Formats: sequence, C-alpha cells, structure tokens
Amino acid sequence: MKMSYPTILGSPIAGVVEALGPGVTKVSVGDRVACGTKIFSQKQAKYGGHQRFCVVDEAEVVEIGDVPFIQAIPLVSYTPPSALFSPHRLALTRPTIPPSPDSKNGKKILIYGGSSAMGSLSISYARLAGYTTITTCSARNFPLVQSLGADFIFDHSDPDTPRRIRELGKIDYWFDCIALPASASAILKILAPDGEEGAVTPAHILALLPYERPGMPKLPKGITAQMHLFSTGAEENREWRDWALSKGGFLERGIKEGWIQGVPPKVIGGLEKVGEGLDMVFEGVSGCKVVVEPWA
Repeated sequence: MKMSYPTILGSPIAGVVEALGPGVTKVSVGDRVACGTKIFSQKQAKYGGHQRFCVVDEAEVVEIGDVPFIQAIPLVSYTPPSALFSPHRLALTRPTIPPSPDSKNGKKILIYGGSSAMGSLSISYARLAGYTTITTCSARNFPLVQSLGADFIFDHSDPDTPRRIRELGKIDYWFDCIALPASASAILKILAPDGEEGAVTPAHILALLPYERPGMPKLPKGITAQMHLFSTGAEENREWRDWALSKGGFLERGIKEGWIQGVPPKVIGGLEKVGEGLDMVFEGVSGCKVVVEPWA
C-alpha cells in the first residue's frame, strides 16, 4: 500500500463533532462519536487519527452517548462484524437487536487469537449471534477471554492444543485474527494433522493478513484462505452498513448499551507517544488496545 510521505496514520478514533460538511444529517455538532478513519483508502493526512482534528466519513460515524472515549475506541472497529456477518465473507447469521446470546444455534467458530483486539471483538459478536466460540490465547489472558463469553479456550503455546480442538468435532467457521506463520501452522495442524499425505478436513479460513506470502505454510488441497479486505462504502456492502452503522444500528446500540465487549484500552500518553505505540503493536500486543490521547 503506497502512502504519500509525510503522512498521519491512526484508526479508530473517538471525540466530539466540531463541524459538518454539506448535507450531513446523521450527527450534529457537539455529538460524542467514535469511528474508523479513511486514511488507508483516501491516503491524505487529514484523514489520519493521530492528530487533534480529523476528517471522517459520516456513514462510519457512530454515536456513543455517555460512554467514555477511551472505552469506545476498542469497540468501534468494523473489521470483526464485517468479517463475520458480511454475506461476502463468513456470512454468519447476524445477532438480533437486541441480541439473544443465550440462544445457541449449534454451530461452532474457531477464532484464533482471542486476546487480540480483533479476536476479542470477534468472540463478543459471535457469542451475541448464538455461535459456540472456540479460541486460543496465552494462559495469562484466559480470564479476559472467558469474560468475553468464549465457550472453549486453549493455550496457543500448548503443543496438544490442535488435538484437543479436533476432539470438539466439526468446526463450521475459521477466522485467523493473528495470520502469522505460527497461527496458520496451528490451524493446519487441526485440519490436516498428518500434513498433505494424511486426511484433510476441507475448510475456508478467513484471515486478517494474506496467507500467500513468504514464511507462511503451504495449504493442503481442500483448504483455502482469504484475506479480509472490506470497504464500508462499497455498494455491495450497503445492506451490511445499514445494519451495523446506521443511526440506531448495531454498533451504536451495542456500544451504548454494553452488548459489545473487547480488550481494555491501554493509554500510553499523548501524540508524542505514537511512535512508541506503533513499536508496541509491531512487537505484538495482546490483552489490550493501545491508545493515545491527542489532547494529553
């Protein structure tokens, strides 16, 4: 992805609406909101979130009511609900509004990386939709992931984890929220424990990064993988957008009413800490969402 330099990155964000463009009706000046930014699609610095003022798309703005900005930021990502519920991705049945999480539908989803920011939200959404959630994380994050409602939690560092997950029976959906060689190899050990020479369970894996890149394991025949790329503004996603992002839609109500749960925020300081925060992300962060406060 090519970006002009210098640029300003950063997404998602939360704050107060300061001004409106022509024709904006979804929100008003003074509203407390959260949203993703358009920095990676528009590639202009004014759309980046690591600054005090940022231009955003009305369609993606979600009102958060009295929820603290810091608490809303880990919850407002569109990646998990689009990955799970878009008809062009995993196409899970969406939760009702309000949801009925205790009504199980009998289907199982593996969410690899349950203590990551995206994995934790995915567990929350899948649980709200009535799916049995199977996930992995480090042992120290078991309490966090359990609090999100995961049904089965396994230590990703335990070499026996793939076998134990296989013993749970058929898994209907696969979502790799880590998408690194270790996570891909672990998933393949579940689906093809003896490699290409043995029995292979056919499956389609949705992942946050492409599997077809150096260092990633080769996929046996019968197993496919797809990187999750999603444009909220695409016409094909209009119906999903209406469900998730409309005024009074699932994200707005889920954040305001506490249905949606994720990792806790980890505030590291003001804008001078952006570089440090990016280093933390590159080194691997679990169990929290790294946040900076532009006005600190």
